[in-house]
Amino acid sequence: MSQINEALEGLIRAIWEGEEYKHYQEIRAKVHEQPELEQRIHAFRKKNYEVQNHGNERVLYDQVDGLEREGIEFRKDPLVNEYLNAELGICRLFQRINWELVQSMDFDLGFVID
Repeated sequence: MSQINEALEGLIRAIWEGEEYKHYQEIRAKVHEQPELEQRIHAFRKKNYEVQNHGNERVLYDQVDGLEREGIEFRKDPLVNEYLNAELGICRLFQRINWELVQSMDFDLGFVID
């Protein structure tokens, strides 16, 4: 096994054993016990993804504004709020890992930094 594969397996194990991932899995299991709520969360997340990635520029402001208002109401449910926060924590962990990898390599990202 190559050194990179070994390091990758170690990173995966470290994530699995990390508090962020454990917390996310715990909250995810609670949400999974409520199928209707789980479907509503997935629908909200899908809408959020679509607005961020496929939004029509002309109506983007209205879409984001509507999504924010919907999110405020939706997050009043403590389980929904905790789940979305736990998910955000995992996403930020992945972003940090990716950023640290890219920053540590001699890889030209001048277009991002400018």
